[in-house]
Amino acid sequence: MKKNVKYALLGAVALVVIAFVLYKIFTAKPAPAKKQPIPPVVVAKPERMDIKYTLEYNGDVLPILQANVFSRVSGLIDQLYTDMGKRVRPGQLIALIDTSAAYQAEMQSAAIYYNAKASEARTRGLAAKNLVSQQDLDNAVAALRSAQAAYEANRVLLDYAKIRAPFQGVVTKWWLDPGSVVTSNPIVGNSNSTIFTIMDLDTVKIDVNVLDKDVAKIPGVKYATATVDVIPDRTFRAVVSRSAEAVTTTTRTMPVEILIPNKDEAIKPGEFARVTLVLGENPQAITLPPEAVLRDNAGTYVYILQDSVAKRRSVQTGVIQNGRLEITSGLDGTEDVIVVGQTFVHPNGKVMVVKNPAPSDTSHPYSSAN
Repeated sequence: MKKNVKYALLGAVALVVIAFVLYKIFTAKPAPAKKQPIPPVVVAKPERMDIKYTLEYNGDVLPILQANVFSRVSGLIDQLYTDMGKRVRPGQLIALIDTSAAYQAEMQSAAIYYNAKASEARTRGLAAKNLVSQQDLDNAVAALRSAQAAYEANRVLLDYAKIRAPFQGVVTKWWLDPGSVVTSNPIVGNSNSTIFTIMDLDTVKIDVNVLDKDVAKIPGVKYATATVDVIPDRTFRAVVSRSAEAVTTTTRTMPVEILIPNKDEAIKPGEFARVTLVLGENPQAITLPPEAVLRDNAGTYVYILQDSVAKRRSVQTGVIQNGRLEITSGLDGTEDVIVVGQTFVHPNGKVMVVKNPAPSDTSHPYSSAN
C-alpha cells in the first residue's frame, strides 16, 4: 500500500514538472531579432572623358634609308670629301680612290681601241675592192669589238674610283682614313671595304610586331602617334606604312612598319620609341572607377542610389583609360553611383551615404564610420 502511494506521488511530481516546462515553452516571448547595420557608402556621379581605342607597341628607331658605302675598285683612298655628321646630296662626290693604275689601264685600252677601229676601217675598204678575204674583215670587226669592250670596261672602272653618295642623308660613321687600302669586296663592316655609313633621317621608321589577335585591326587604324624616351614631352605624328601581310609562326606576330616625319631630325636612329595606334574614339564617354563595377553570374552591374536604397543596374563596359572604366551602356551619366562600400550592400537594401574617405583610406567606409 505504501509503495503505491509513493509511486503516485512521484507521478504527480513528474506531471507538475512537465506541465511547468510546457507552460514556459508556449508562453516564452521570442528573442528580438538582431538589427542589421545599415552599410555606409560613398556615391559619385559618372565622369565624362574622351576615350581612345588603341594598340600600344615598343620598338627601336631606324632610318628610312641606310647604306654602307664601299669601293668597287681596290686601291688607296686618295681623298675624302665629307665627314661624320655632314649632310650629302645624291650623286655628291664623297671619296676618291687613287686612280693612277686605273688611268693607265684606261689609256692603254683606249690606244688599242682606236688602233683596232682604224684597222677595221682599212680592212673594210680593202674588202670592198676584193683585196682581202671576208675572214680578214670578220677578224678586224671582232678585234674592234673586243678592244671597244675593254676600253669601256676600263672607263667604268676609272669612274668607280669616284665614290658618290647614293641618296640624300647624313654621314653617321666614318670607317677609313685617307691613305687606307680598300678592296672591292662589299662586306658590311669589313675593315678594308666600307668607307662611310649614310642614313636618311628626314623620315624614320619603327618596326613593331603586332600580335596575331590584333592583325585584323591594322587596316582600321585611324592614325598613329609615337613618343621617344629621350624626348618625353613631345608626341610625334606617325603613319602605318606597310605590313608583312603574314604572321611569323614562331612568335605569332606580324611585322608592321611605322613611319615618322623627322624634318628637324629630333629623333635619332637607335633610340627607344613607344607607338600608339589609334583605332577609334568615343568623345565624352561615361566613365566610373573600375572598382565601382561588380560582376557575378548574371553579368556586370553597379549599384545606384535611389531614396537611400541601393538599386542594382546592369551595365556594359569598355576599356580602362587613365584609371577610369568606360561604360558603354546602362547609365546616362546623371545617376548617383555607389563607388565605395558597394560590396557590402544588397539589392533594394537601405544604405547610409557618407563623405568620401580620405585618400589614404581606400578600403571601405566602415573603417571611418562609428
